[in-house]
Amino acid sequence: MIKIGLGKALGFSLLAFIGLNFLFIIIVYTVSSELNLLFSAISSEPLIIILVFFEPISLMPGTVISLMSIQISLGAFDAMLIQSIGFIVSPFVASLVAGRTGDGKGGSFGGWMIAALIGSAALSVLAFIQLADPLMAIIGFILSGAVNGIFYGCFALLFAKAEMY
Repeated sequence: MIKIGLGKALGFSLLAFIGLNFLFIIIVYTVSSELNLLFSAISSEPLIIILVFFEPISLMPGTVISLMSIQISLGAFDAMLIQSIGFIVSPFVASLVAGRTGDGKGGSFGGWMIAALIGSAALSVLAFIQLADPLMAIIGFILSGAVNGIFYGCFALLFAKAEMY
């Protein structure tokens, strides 16, 4: 029973995470009037789509909050602030989806944690392909994926279906 809930939570949270990331990237590039540059970059370098889908996993939640507070204090209400908001909203909503679709607390937390680790593994593969010395980037992506998985996994636990013990 927990395997079905785990798979459901993983699938739906990964789908929500990728969809929201793509939506926020489209909004950011539309606001900054660089949408043509995004699509030309994707067509010339197709592996950039991995970065588009999984970029919020590459940053720790505290780093994103600090970046947002700096942007707000400087009065920079532009595309970078929208991107920072997307870096918080996408994993948050995906973890809430994992919490509601998992059949229990274990399935909810595990579904989001595996989704975060899949994102960090995809970014690690991209770093391995693109960089000359990818070791530090791979370690950073895996660590960031684990931290994001645990941090947002707590929200998945909060919204999980109640279990009676």
